[in-house]
Amino acid sequence: MAKQHTTVVGYEGNTQSIEYAIPENETGLWGANFDYSIVGKKNIPRLDAVEKVTGKAKYSYDINRPNMLHAVVLTCPYAHAHFEVTDTSEAEKMPGVKSIEVFDEGGKGTARFAGWLIAMAAAETIQQARDAARKIKVNYKVLPFVIDPDEAMDDASPRVNRGGNVNPPEARARDRGDVDQGFQEAEVIVEGVYTTQVQTHSCLETHGCVAEWNGDEVTVWHSTQGIWSVAGGIASGLKDLGLQQNNVRVITQYMGGGFGSKFGPEPFGVLCALVAKKVGRPVKMMLDRYTDTVYAGNKPGSKMYVKLGAKKDGKLTAIHVKAYNYPGHSGGSSVAIPFMEHYDCENIRIEEQNVMTNAGASRAFRAPGRPQGSFGIEMALEELAMKLEMDSYELKAKNVSGTTYKAVPYELKLGAEKFGWKEKSKKHGSENGKIKHGVGCAVTFWHSTGQDKGASVRCTLYPDGSVEVANGCQDLGTGQRTMMAIVAAEELGIDVGFIKVSIGDTQLGLNGPASGGSTTTPTTSPVVRNACYQAKLKLYEKIATKWKTEASDIDCKNGTVFSKSHSDKKMSWKDAAAMLRNSAITATADGFTKPDVPGSNTGAYGAQFAEVEVDTETGKVRCTRIVAVQDCGKTIAKKQAESQICGAVIQGVACALYEDRIMDNMAGRQINPNMEEYKIPGIKETPDIETVIVDVYDPVVNTGGKGLGEPPAIPTGGAIGCAVANAIGVPIRDLPITPDKVLAALQRKEG
Repeated sequence: MAKQHTTVVGYEGNTQSIEYAIPENETGLWGANFDYSIVGKKNIPRLDAVEKVTGKAKYSYDINRPNMLHAVVLTCPYAHAHFEVTDTSEAEKMPGVKSIEVFDEGGKGTARFAGWLIAMAAAETIQQARDAARKIKVNYKVLPFVIDPDEAMDDASPRVNRGGNVNPPEARARDRGDVDQGFQEAEVIVEGVYTTQVQTHSCLETHGCVAEWNGDEVTVWHSTQGIWSVAGGIASGLKDLGLQQNNVRVITQYMGGGFGSKFGPEPFGVLCALVAKKVGRPVKMMLDRYTDTVYAGNKPGSKMYVKLGAKKDGKLTAIHVKAYNYPGHSGGSSVAIPFMEHYDCENIRIEEQNVMTNAGASRAFRAPGRPQGSFGIEMALEELAMKLEMDSYELKAKNVSGTTYKAVPYELKLGAEKFGWKEKSKKHGSENGKIKHGVGCAVTFWHSTGQDKGASVRCTLYPDGSVEVANGCQDLGTGQRTMMAIVAAEELGIDVGFIKVSIGDTQLGLNGPASGGSTTTPTTSPVVRNACYQAKLKLYEKIATKWKTEASDIDCKNGTVFSKSHSDKKMSWKDAAAMLRNSAITATADGFTKPDVPGSNTGAYGAQFAEVEVDTETGKVRCTRIVAVQDCGKTIAKKQAESQICGAVIQGVACALYEDRIMDNMAGRQINPNMEEYKIPGIKETPDIETVIVDVYDPVVNTGGKGLGEPPAIPTGGAIGCAVANAIGVPIRDLPITPDKVLAALQRKEG
């Protein structure tokens, strides 16, 4: 049975009232007309803040079980080789060693990059395990390899995989409109080749786990973005032991970064659990920094051949892109979406292929493919503005459009005002002096939406007024516990201090989403609301009996339960809960219903503005300021949202100016697989960051919340690249923008 509701949607200056239907057992939408008490307020602290700053929070890396063994992996040192483990006897006799296992059946196979997993050693101490791993005898037959993507495209180049180095052999194409006609209509055309580097995830907590058996049941503390996928993977990997998923418990209470690289149990996770079973003792296996860097994924590089057509007023008529993505020996990527969706153009053709090399496989990395594509389209537009002698903000503003749920024009205008664009913008390369300043801007888009059947949430109300909200998701460090507590407190009408949040444990028995694709908040928050709504209705029924009214007549606000029709009937939340006596109320919600509202569910949009200074004598670039305007539907946990945006911007600065996986083309190995030589910005390199959050009430879920992991990570590199071009009057088309590239560009400009 559905019930009708009305609410107000849109954003400041562009709102409207809508009607929609929702099932009886679900609550209505939070809209622009809702009287919020807690949601969106900045003064709500993280629930786990004290635990983290005092060291009480235990990450998988911190788990140490009684009588525990330590394990390390042996990896292939060659970029391409057939291998066979020929003798483990000496390693097995080493002091403290309890187990030597191989990853590939029979201990033989083909390694396709330097870092391929060969074997695992487990011993009483980590040093004993390392010593044992070095004593494992492996016979290698070194094969020809290729590291440079341009060389890999040559038919005479060594084959990385049987299917060839270019995948698919014929470029996959995405088309909109008539590109040829669009270029015929163009009055000005710009062309350029833009490249982005390979980046490693560099998670502060490396990949790994601890496995411990109790009879036929295994508990795994895993540094993962998806506890349920790990549980399923462990059960599948050990099915020959008769292990079923209901006997696998996975725990991830705290996780030290993943950025898309930590899904599934990993081969070493399965082997760790197997060793623990064989030796009858807990086993801990956390990758060292070198192995984590070369093995556990990367953000693919790219080369984009971009051609834009436009009218003399800057209006785009055609976009044509030929892109090559560099995912390593396997994986893939796509840079298409920024070219297709960030700006309005009726005629677009995107052609893409992946080029394989003998390097570690790519994995998802905070908005897969989007920062690369954003750099390509933003820099091409910047060059179009230079050719037209047009202000780049004005050019970009001319090529975006909005709707009730798409606030890009508003966000660009708001960002320009906050940034002071009118005062700071100047003709490209017009400033005199050694230090030149420049400004740039870029837009962002991510289709952030929830999985309507992706979560089950249990809400329990206790007689003392305390509340537990539970779900089988995990917190990457983004504030999931706090977000859930805020939603629960708002729905129940009480303070966050009443709420306990239980997550990160499959033993809860509650389905939860893997944390990826900015889907966790829009998947879990509406189900939290539904569970709390159902639980409070059960409590209200008890109160209604006492007050001789209907449950629908009762509400709670700021900790006071009251009758909407009789102002004299009210009590505190704690007194209301005390009516439960010795029993608790529990309600479990499974999923949520997405309202059928035409034009809604548009994703998250935003715009960023960058200011840089360039030393023309040394070539050094410093980003001094970023203004990040971002929407994420209705902001739920404002302090955490601002933190997410700041973290994304810092990663964007790293992409633009610092991070770069450097490979030795002769040896086939990464030469900076550490935190010393792989450059990540610190406090000194971090610009002033101003966050501007725009609430866009989009009725995609009942909380209006959208994910925020990806969208603000997309445009920073493009905005900085445009700012550098504005400063020195010549574009640098290759990331990262390092001093040598700046000096070379200045030399070309001077002839």
